Amino acid sequence: MLNRMIAIVCMAVVFHPAAALASPTPSPSLSGILAPPPTADYVEAAPTSASVLEGQFDAATFGVKLKVPNAAQVEQTLARDGFVDGFWRTWQKGHERVLLEMVIAFSGRDGAKSWLRGAEATDKVDADYVHPLSISGIDEYYGAHFYYKSSRTYGDWYAFVKGNDYFGLVIASAHDDLGTSAADQTKAQYAFAPAATIPQSQWPESRSSTVAFNVGSLLGGGIVLVLLAGLVLFVVGLARRSRRQTSFAGSVPGVGVQMSPDGRYWWDGQSWRDAQVQVPPSAQRSADGHFWWDGKQWRPVP
Repeated sequence: MLNRMIAIVCMAVVFHPAAALASPTPSPSLSGILAPPPTADYVEAAPTSASVLEGQFDAATFGVKLKVPNAAQVEQTLARDGFVDGFWRTWQKGHERVLLEMVIAFSGRDGAKSWLRGAEATDKVDADYVHPLSISGIDEYYGAHFYYKSSRTYGDWYAFVKGNDYFGLVIASAHDDLGTSAADQTKAQYAFAPAATIPQSQWPESRSSTVAFNVGSLLGGGIVLVLLAGLVLFVVGLARRSRRQTSFAGSVPGVGVQMSPDGRYWWDGQSWRDAQVQVPPSAQRSADGHFWWDGKQWRPVP
């Protein structure tokens, strides 16, 4: 797990009635509602890797995976908002860009909106927050642009609510070249997502008229620990590690891979080897071990 600081902002919430209700099962499954990356040259992280956010998570895993010191409180807060299930996926493009997408299914729309507003409040006081980002065509959302001075890394984050689901998406880059990439991917994700993963008739706010959610009542009791900054910094860490690996490989004699002009062969120092049969021992491999870098592109491992 990469070392990183996680900025946490505390704010109060009332006990949400969703916590007392049985958790339904999201349909369709969360594993199938995260949009694919914008281009085919993004390589997805291995689900078994401990250093990436990949696959299904529950309320307990959410804080534990990020290694926060108060994971139990995070779990309790998610339960108050009606956490049902979560899923995240991470892709890397080349050496200097990383895409993370996540979805959290809550038992109702109110819980998802509560988490969204808390995350937005966190960003506005983050030391690396630069300015808000806007997007058209989505009602319940917010966007934030970051510049992490310690790592000289840029990040664009968008989060929105659709139905009972909270979606978050961040693209981190070693350069200030993100443009509209995060906004475009967010629009693609919004269009790709279903209207809801739990029918509105089953939402707590639809079934109960005695306890209504009120954004203004956030000044009540309890604590919500918003972990957006941790997610962003996690992705930034991947980009930093990738750049360090690239820099190291370029500075050590013999680590680079010499390819033939047609890209079919690599030089082992004495003879040419078929790149479709054998991988150079010094070649950099992707996190999942399925691809290797020839200096220009990722190739599948034979």
